[in-house]
Amino acid sequence: MNILIASATGYLGRRLKLRLLSEEGVSLRLLVPDTHLVSETTRPRVEIVEGDVDDLQAVRQAVKGVDLAYYPIRLFGAVWESDFDKAAVERFRDACVEAGVKRLVFVGLHAAEETSVQSLRNVLETGTILSARPEDIQVIWFRVGVLLGSGSVLFELLRNIVQKVPIIVYSPWMNARVNPVGVPDVVEYLVRAGELEAQGNLVIDIGSQELSFKEMLKVAAQEMGLKRLFIPLPCTAPRLSSFLLMLATPFSYEFSSSLIRALRSGAIRAATPERTAKHYFPQITPHPFDRALLRALHEIENDQVVSRWSDTLGHAFRTSPKEDISRAVYRDVRSMSFGDIPPEKIFQSVKSIGGRTGWFTFDFLWRIRGLLDKLVGGYGTAMGKRVVSDLRLGDMLDVWKVVDLKQNRRLLLEAHMKVAGKAWLEFAIEGNTLTQTAHHYPKGILGRMYWYCMMPFHAFIFKDMIRSIVKRARETD
Repeated sequence: MNILIASATGYLGRRLKLRLLSEEGVSLRLLVPDTHLVSETTRPRVEIVEGDVDDLQAVRQAVKGVDLAYYPIRLFGAVWESDFDKAAVERFRDACVEAGVKRLVFVGLHAAEETSVQSLRNVLETGTILSARPEDIQVIWFRVGVLLGSGSVLFELLRNIVQKVPIIVYSPWMNARVNPVGVPDVVEYLVRAGELEAQGNLVIDIGSQELSFKEMLKVAAQEMGLKRLFIPLPCTAPRLSSFLLMLATPFSYEFSSSLIRALRSGAIRAATPERTAKHYFPQITPHPFDRALLRALHEIENDQVVSRWSDTLGHAFRTSPKEDISRAVYRDVRSMSFGDIPPEKIFQSVKSIGGRTGWFTFDFLWRIRGLLDKLVGGYGTAMGKRVVSDLRLGDMLDVWKVVDLKQNRRLLLEAHMKVAGKAWLEFAIEGNTLTQTAHHYPKGILGRMYWYCMMPFHAFIFKDMIRSIVKRARETD
């Protein structure tokens, strides 16, 4: 079977790709914005078409000769994007019809049809548009409540609140009931959809038992061995709830507010998997909530996280990093010779910064900077890293996104915090010299003031950073 995964670098897309690569008789094609987003070990095993779903020429090339196509999966982390393009969805569907694609599979949240939340309406409209030509192509539309897996929005919400908040003040939105479903179960449904013997369009709800967020927090605290006191908030207070959620999690205020608004309004509904999923896929029994949670915790503890909700955050890697940083007005450049230390050890030391490892001597200043970013509605530094000692293109690293990575030569990070403009942090190795450069492209007078206010901190933070990177590489066996 010839299979296409469109936008194969999202949260579920990456996991679906790995699962399909283990299937026999599958020829896999990926539609991605940049070939480098696919690992070097995977590239020889797949066919890659560079482009996006809104690039008609790339889409036509990608769907040619395909039997089954997976449309970009829209879940938490991608749902809140405001760049919905109805015409692009129609063009993708029509290109599949013209190419003779037999089946199109789509996954979206189970949202109420009358929802006023624009991002959820976009998800519903996507499924409706894809299904609008049933006589020409079969569409299997999976609807999920909330996805639970390492790096998912739900998991990060539960893990961060339970770990950081000893007294949990819960709001009415936490009483919203949904069907959490484990990532491996969703991937299994997606894979088995390719061999399903059924005619016509199908809308299939998938999920496990129905739970409220309050109940899930209690189970999470129990499984993590933590005692937590739950105190009800007597009023709705959506702004206060959004602010508190933002402080406790890796989410921005806007993201937290959108999530709470969707749950308070009942826009995200509990699925009814017994009506359709059990009928069409009797061989799949979704894992209960506690089992799915334990699996996610195990993956986090053992550095086995394949993807995170933040993989779809920002589109920096779609532009030329070289062109971007060339616009920088201000730069802080520091160089240091590392002598006879192998360059690969220096680069490994560079990739190990951030997350649980921290930012060397002045890690506390980075944390303070992250808190300040939180207080103005940003993501802060709570996002951490996917795994401790490695990075890949598109990964988030605390407040930075990896926008360019050339093994043992260059790492370029773009800031995803409030910097009154744009900012980058670059590490480059040439010969036996490591060069570390902070670039800033200010926005107006405020951006220039920001740079000069930060200069005193740069003087010792960046000096310590480059020295510590070389020192760590020297001390590594």
